[in-house]
This record gives sequence, C-alpha cells and structure tokens, in this order.
Amino acid sequence: MKRRFFNFSLMTGVCLLAFGVATLSGCSKSQFVPATVRVNPEAATIAVGEGKQLRASVSKGYGTDIHWFTSNENAVYVDEYSGYILGVGEGTAKITASLGGGYGYCNVTVSGESGGGTVEYLSVNPTSKTIKVGATFTITTSAYPRDTTVSFVSDKPAIASVAASGLVTGLAAGNAVITATGSNGKVAQCRVVVSDGSSGGDDYDIAVDKNLGLTGTMAVGSPLNQRQFMQDLLADFNRLTNSNITFTVTTHEEDTGTSGYADATKMPAIFPYASDQTLTLYQFNALSEVGRTDANWINTEMGQSAYNATRLGTKVVGYPFAADNGIVMFYNTDVTTAEEINTLNKLYAKSQSSGMEIQFALGVGFYAAGALMTYSGGSSLYTLTPTTTSYKSTASFNSEAGLKGAKLINSIFKNGDIVNAAQAPMSQFDVLATITDVSKVGSFKRTMGAKYAVAPLPFVDDEQTTRLGSYLGYKFYGVNNTLAAAEKTKASAVAKFLCSEYAQVKRFDEYYVRPTLASLADYAANEPHVAALLQQEAAHSTIPLTAVSSELWSATATAVTSIRQLALNAADPEYVTILDTLDGELTKS
Repeated sequence: MKRRFFNFSLMTGVCLLAFGVATLSGCSKSQFVPATVRVNPEAATIAVGEGKQLRASVSKGYGTDIHWFTSNENAVYVDEYSGYILGVGEGTAKITASLGGGYGYCNVTVSGESGGGTVEYLSVNPTSKTIKVGATFTITTSAYPRDTTVSFVSDKPAIASVAASGLVTGLAAGNAVITATGSNGKVAQCRVVVSDGSSGGDDYDIAVDKNLGLTGTMAVGSPLNQRQFMQDLLADFNRLTNSNITFTVTTHEEDTGTSGYADATKMPAIFPYASDQTLTLYQFNALSEVGRTDANWINTEMGQSAYNATRLGTKVVGYPFAADNGIVMFYNTDVTTAEEINTLNKLYAKSQSSGMEIQFALGVGFYAAGALMTYSGGSSLYTLTPTTTSYKSTASFNSEAGLKGAKLINSIFKNGDIVNAAQAPMSQFDVLATITDVSKVGSFKRTMGAKYAVAPLPFVDDEQTTRLGSYLGYKFYGVNNTLAAAEKTKASAVAKFLCSEYAQVKRFDEYYVRPTLASLADYAANEPHVAALLQQEAAHSTIPLTAVSSELWSATATAVTSIRQLALNAADPEYVTILDTLDGELTKS
C-alpha cells in the first residue's frame, strides 16, 4: 500500500481545507498551497554504471504520487516512480521530484568509466498489488536503455493473467507473481494477491468481530516514518468493525522503550516495541498481560516461536506483528556462491583471492551479542527468570562457550579482511559480503543490484560449527497496563487487528516487514531477507531473544571494545576479566 495524497480540485466557490476533509464555499484560488518538497541528498556524485536511491520528503501540501525527472538523460537516468538514479554517461543533470505543484531537486555529477560494461536497468510499478476477482490493473515499467522492450509472464495464470500490455486480471483467489523481462536482460517482479471477496468485502481475515461497534478515544504509538500508514490502518479498523473510535497517533519508535516518558500513564494505549524492550517496558508497568483467548489465538495462528517470543515468564505480554530482526549475510553472486563461503575460513579465503572486503558491524552491541553467543549451541548465555515481584538476570558469558565466543570476535577483528560495516560506505564494486540485519535488505539491494543475494551467516570453523551469531527477534504491539479494565479490553481488540492478516499484508506491501502469521508464510517467502530468516529458523540454532534487558546491547558493546584491544594470542585470564565484567554489568541489581 503506497502512501496516498489528496488531489486538489480548484473550482469556483469550493476548496479543500486543512487535511482534505472539509469543504467551504467562498474560497479563493490563492488559498491553494503547493507542496513543499525536498530531495535527500540535494547533491550527489556517482560513477558511470553506479546507482543511488534518492528520497523525497513532503512537509506540507497535497498532490498525487511523487514523480521524478532528469534534465539530462545522457548523463543520469532516473526511475520515474522510485527516484532511483543511474549514471549512464559523464556529465551533470538536475533531478526533479514533483508533487502537488511543488518541486525538489538534486544536482548529480557523473564521472568515471563504466569499465566497458553496458548500463542496464528495469523496474515495475507497482511491485505488489491486492485486487478482487475480476478486477484489473496495469503494470508500468521504467527501463534503461530507453528503447528496452518488456514482456510479461504470470507464474500462476489461472489466478492472475497478464497481457502483453502489462494489464493484469484477477481470475481466482490466491497469490501470483508477474515477471517482467526486458530486452536489456533485466528482470523485475510484481506480487499479486487476488481475493474472491467472500469475507464481505475484506481481502483478509481481520481476526476480530466485524460488528464490534467500539467508540471513544484512543492514543496509538507509531514510528515517525509510519504514522500515515498507521492512520490509514486505524481508519480501516473503524470501517471494518463498524466502530467509531477517535484515534490519536503519536510518535513512538519501536526501539526506544520507555525513553521520553516519566511513567507508563504518559504512554499511548497501544505502542510498538521490539523484543529486546520487553523486560524494560514490563518493569515500567507499561505492558498489560494478554488475555487467555488472545494468547491462544497467538499460539494457534502465529505458531510456537511467536508465542514463546511474546512470553515473559508465565505471562504473555505482547501481540507479535512481525519477525523481521535477524542477522544475515549479503554476498556478491558474480564472485562466489553461498556454498563457497559457508564457513568463516572459506569466507576469508574468498576475500583474499578476490581482493574484495567483508563488512560486519561487529562493534555494535546488537550484532556483537549474537557473535559472542555463537558457541552457546542455541541456548542463550543470558537468561531472565521470574521472582515473586520482578525478574532476575543470569549471565554466563564467563564460561567455556563465552570464552570461545570472545576469542572468535578477536580473531575476526584481527583478520584484516573484515571492515566495520557501520563506518564503511556500501560500494557496488569491492564488497564480497556484508553481515548485517535484515532491515538493511532494501537499501543493500538498491545499492548492489540484482547480482547480490542473501544467505544465512557462515558456520564457525570449530567442532561445534554453529552459525555465527544467528538469531531472530520479533516486533510487538503492547497494551498499556495503566488503562482501566474496559479501555484495556478495547485496546486489545485494536492491537489484535493491527497484527491480523489484513494489517500484516498491508505492512509487508509497504515496508517488506516479514509477516508473523503462519497463513502468510508463502506470501512473503520469495523475498530474499524473508527466505534467509525462514532458513535460519528452520535449520539452524538461533539465539532466543524472548525477553532480554536492553542493557544487553550496551554492556556487550563495551565488552567487545575491550576484547578488540587484546592481542590475538592473549591469555585466557585477560578474556576472563572482560567476561567477568560483562556478567557483572548484566546481573547487577
């Protein structure tokens, strides 16, 4: 679902005001305010054959979807729909983003040689679409060279057919993938979901009573960049459940926990949070226990892994809407295969023989904790157990497993083939592999192009041969524990809707966040980052992050800084001292 903007129609005596929801007579044409558009970056230098994603932000005004133009097609090609630019020849060009009478610009300089290779590109718009049986839409393409011809084929023509013009027709309920192939050799795909409309006009089971008829007011938290999406989704809730709740959407980032709040009463009724914030939020009195009926629904519809992730001791405290946190590896398919680099030794050897680097943000606690836990055999080296009033932390990094993990981190830092991915800019030409989390898949693929793929992390070359720091984490919706009982019940119904099939499909279409519901596994499985996560989840020992303290990341990052200062052949007592400190930081009251 793409962000929607209102269209202005300027007629005598009528204008649309404020947020496009009220009409007044007697409005003059001078009251129309063009959109304010800004392009980021406003200037860029790229080489011939190099691509870069431009972004446009809109601070005021309305209009249709943003469209992009180039002033010099001989120097810079721009995708009309996405703002992706491609250097095609030396020179300069002004790239314009147009929206609702407003314009933003980026001045691009193209330099360097392409090395004799040809510059080619192909994209489709939309990349995903949900339609009813009998409905149609047309796929448009953007390609370089401009004279590229495109053919279309459906992998399931009985569900969604496609004509030579790109016209897609929904024929039966189900999922299909339309593949566009350009005469330039490039391929792009559009995912199509066809609904038979048998659920009363809904595309998916919304998992709540369609006649709830709820009223009142409610504050819902959302990450800043998803607020419009959340507002649209909450409007859908009212429409689909015959409700009339007045929602207020406030900014609440998924990874900030309790930051910015004096106490839980100041927090929204419903808010998103990451799995590593569960304990912090619970001890802040911000997480309400999920009712038994909803807990059973989570277990049945989302599976044991998601159900376990929602638990804090014996309580279920969150509604999981995504499983999109995991450490995976992007690699260059022009240079190697996943099999050739499935162990660290092979990865190192390939880096040396190819002269290409490996990137890994190991200095960041989020990544380092997983690597340090590598030798745990899938069992966490950091656990939480309930007491009568709170939860007790137990750390066991100062153990044989922790010691091996610390030495492994040191060997990676000292190898010389590993570059800190948090500081090194991604380049299309000199990266063999990047180890990072799946949230980077979109930007990585845009930078690196189709020749890059995603694989689980390599095995460590040790008798235990576990994956390097491989783990999964979930995103949840929490219901505020300080609400009155009736308001808590109402908020739970909304939270359940926000992680329903209906909402998860829309979220995946917009943000490529992996759905948690088991019924949507096939819908998302073709995405590289989702496929890599599913492979990890099914076949490899992963570090359970059901409820960790947010102190884990900062404490681990401090420990890794100390480990990095050791000589590669440092004696065990030096490591033990660092691991003792780490254990103490994590278990202190």
